[in-house]
Amino acid sequence: MIYTGITALDEMIGGGVPRGKRVLFSLAPGVEGQQFMFSALKCAHSMGKRCLVIVPYTTAEAFLSDLSATPYGVEADDRMILLDTNTFEEIEARSRTPEAEYAAWEERIDSVCGTTHVDAVFLYCNRLCDEIGTEAALGLFSGRCLKRGATLFVEYLNLYDEEHLDTLTASNPFDLVISIGEGYGNLLFVNHFMVRHVTWTSLPAREIPYVIRENGSVSPQIPKIVVTGPVDAGKTTFIQTVSENWVSSDRIGISGSATTVAMDFGHPLVSCRGFEITLVGTPGQEHFGPIINHLLTNATGVIFIVDGTSAESLSRGLEILGTVRRMGLPFVIAVNKREMPGRLSDATLRTLLHLSGRIPLYHISALNREEAMGVIDALIALITRETFTE
Repeated sequence: MIYTGITALDEMIGGGVPRGKRVLFSLAPGVEGQQFMFSALKCAHSMGKRCLVIVPYTTAEAFLSDLSATPYGVEADDRMILLDTNTFEEIEARSRTPEAEYAAWEERIDSVCGTTHVDAVFLYCNRLCDEIGTEAALGLFSGRCLKRGATLFVEYLNLYDEEHLDTLTASNPFDLVISIGEGYGNLLFVNHFMVRHVTWTSLPAREIPYVIRENGSVSPQIPKIVVTGPVDAGKTTFIQTVSENWVSSDRIGISGSATTVAMDFGHPLVSCRGFEITLVGTPGQEHFGPIINHLLTNATGVIFIVDGTSAESLSRGLEILGTVRRMGLPFVIAVNKREMPGRLSDATLRTLLHLSGRIPLYHISALNREEAMGVIDALIALITRETFTE
């Protein structure tokens, strides 16, 4: 197995890429997504794999220099074989037809792989596709890697659309197809990747946002998880527990205890399963309904927290949960105050909240970081790996 090195992606696909599989990274024009291929190459090299890298668009020195400016830099050694623009131009100069050029590349690849064992091939294919045709270029490497048990990673700049990508992968089967595209909803400066196809695990096709950090690393995001529920359920405590720092709009309520009047905000981002997550907490009182609805808009998922010792609070929370359901948002139920006496039974909780048996109940203490993070972990799994149905 070879890791992609992007923890969130590796988690989604079951740990990494099994030996001998064929992976396609399809990049939309103008999107900064080269780091996906960089990261996989860095991981393969760090794992002691012998890597053949085909970079027809640049020299080996320039390619390694570009890598060194990112967290994915690798050292040139006997486990790194590069065929660069010099190789490309040499073959092009002595080949009068695309067929002759194909044959020359065939000979060169077979010569390299016959001389030394290659574990993984990293192909930057666009320039080669322009010369000998996309289907021929991909088939040249796909067939040879499959025969030799080498893992193939291909970066392809898709200048067309998703329909073109479907046609491309129909004629050139890949085991893992990841499209990397521009934008994510209404968020600025955020792009997305999508696992469009994977043969070794079941995974829904779902856009996952990411940003490129200042140091050049990929950072997958869950941009907005809303922590909501009735008043005094423990929403603010939950966010405090999992966040290193947090911003709150609590004020002293009529009861004399603090109550949220606008929102709570977990900052800096909470990390889970390789994602950086922004948590937003809502107030719980009924008269804050318009604020709660606004905060739920564009949420990626919802943690609905209830006080597991108070039947009255559960009835007050039904309207909020109804809004979450109407919006079709993935949600998990956290039953807080596990450590307190007078806990309601699961049957009572399900009846009062109108929950089917398919919705799990997570009994927690919002003061316990491990238990609170377990709820976030369950929601991330639901958002990224499962199809949400009640």
